Amino acid sequence: MNTGVPWVSGLTGIGLIGALLALILAIRAWWEARLTPYLIVRRAAERRARRWLRLALGLALGTGALNAFARSGFHLPFEIPPPGWPAPVSPSPTPSLEALPSPSPTSLEEIPPTPTFPPTPSPSPTSPPSPIPSPTPLPYPPTLLTPLPGAVPAPPNARFTDLALTDVCDERGRPLRIPVPPPTAFPAGTVRICGRFRVENMPVGAPWTVAWYREGALEDSSTLLWDGRPGQPGYIYNTRPAGFPPGRWEVRLYIEDRLQIRLEFEVR
Repeated sequence: MNTGVPWVSGLTGIGLIGALLALILAIRAWWEARLTPYLIVRRAAERRARRWLRLALGLALGTGALNAFARSGFHLPFEIPPPGWPAPVSPSPTPSLEALPSPSPTSLEEIPPTPTFPPTPSPSPTSPPSPIPSPTPLPYPPTLLTPLPGAVPAPPNARFTDLALTDVCDERGRPLRIPVPPPTAFPAGTVRICGRFRVENMPVGAPWTVAWYREGALEDSSTLLWDGRPGQPGYIYNTRPAGFPPGRWEVRLYIEDRLQIRLEFEVR
C-alpha cells in the first residue's frame, strides 16, 4: 500500500466494512425471499437483495481499484512525495534567439472590413410539460396476496388489453352483444355486468385477479388460475341480485401482482 497517502488505508477499511455489511443485507433479503409465502413480499425482497449485492460489488471494486492505483507508483492528490522525487534535471542551454525580419506595414486600405452579423434572437422560454397523472392508488385485493397451490409464474410479456363491458350477458357470464363504442354508464338496478378482454402470452396455471371497486373502496375480488386456450379472449362477470348501487365504479385486472387494466364506469 502506498504510505505517502495517510487516508488510503482508512478508505480501504471503510470500503471493506461497507461491502461486508451490504453483502450480509443481501443474503438476509434473499433468505427472506425464499421463506415468505406471499408473492408480492417475495418480489420486493428479491429486488432489495439485488440492490444490496450491487452495492457490495461496487464497494469491493472501488476499494480494489484505489489500492491498485496506490500500489502502481503514481502519486495521488495530496500525497507527500518521498525525498529525492522527482530527480533533479540539469538545465538545458538557452537557445540563442535569431532576429526575424519584421513584416512590412500594411496600409489601412488593404485590410478588409470585418463583417457584422445581426444578433441571434434568443429562444423564448418554453413552459414545462404538465405531469401525467398516475393511477389512483387503491388497496390490493386480499385474494391477490394469498398464494394459490399449483400456480405457475407468468412471463413478463404476458398481458391483458382491450377490456369492454356490457350488461347483455348470458347465464355463463359471457357477453351476448357489446356496443361500439362500449358503454361507460349503466342504469341503476342493473343486475349483471360482464366483460371481454384480449389475452397475450398467458400460460395455463398462472394466477390472475379481477377486482371491483366502488367510490375507491374494494367491493369484490377473485383470484384464479388461468385455464384459457392460446388465442382465446378472457371473460369477467359480476352479478348483484339487488342491482348495482349507484356510484363511480372501477374494475381492475392483474397478472400476479402486476396491474394490467383499469376501467372506470358509472351506475346512475
